[in-house]
Amino acid sequence: MKILYSSILLILLSSVLAFGQRDYSYIPSKRNFKAKYVTYDHKNRELYTEIWQLSGKSKDKHGSLKFNIESEITTAKQNTFYQYFHFTNIDSNFFMGSERYLDPIKLDSYQRMVVKINADSVMLPLKPKIGQILPEATCQANILRGTGSILMSMNVLLINRKVDGKENIETPAGKFNCYRISTEKISFSGISKSKTKIIEWYAINVGLVKMEEHHKNDNLINYKVLESIAEDFFIP
Repeated sequence: MKILYSSILLILLSSVLAFGQRDYSYIPSKRNFKAKYVTYDHKNRELYTEIWQLSGKSKDKHGSLKFNIESEITTAKQNTFYQYFHFTNIDSNFFMGSERYLDPIKLDSYQRMVVKINADSVMLPLKPKIGQILPEATCQANILRGTGSILMSMNVLLINRKVDGKENIETPAGKFNCYRISTEKISFSGISKSKTKIIEWYAINVGLVKMEEHHKNDNLINYKVLESIAEDFFIP
């Protein structure tokens, strides 16, 4: 009888450990998760919140599993709208949709219109090396008239991407050992054009922990922090 109980206990323990295992990635869980982010301006005033949730999975053209993310965005005026992007692991690299770098407040003003987005995948190495140069990426959002013609385009170009180092970052969600990634972001729409610097901190098996955007003179424009994170390994 003791042998039987020991065998059952071993099976249960193995099952628990299997559920608890996670791939080496930049997402909290392959089963289900919710991550809440809050974005503030340079005076620490809240601009909007984002809740990222795993909304589904699909196979991409390479046969790799793509994780579809729904982002629920709520502005300071309590307007709520949604953005969608994806995460994918391929070999030793992690990819995410560059549409995440579009300004959500600007997109909100066109939510009653058809918006067609064409976005590259932004690459992050799963084992970054300090000083490593990362590939560029672009994203274009076309706002369409009722006739289907383009009313306006919003474009983002991410260049000079680099792994700067490793840092310990603390947010309301906890303390994280992160890789620091710097990027130059060029945004243009019509005749308007701006160039800013983005600094992001990523933790393995968590993802984005913090992001800052700066003017060319290094003055802070806004910043985003991971406020909370919830994982549920038992939802398929």
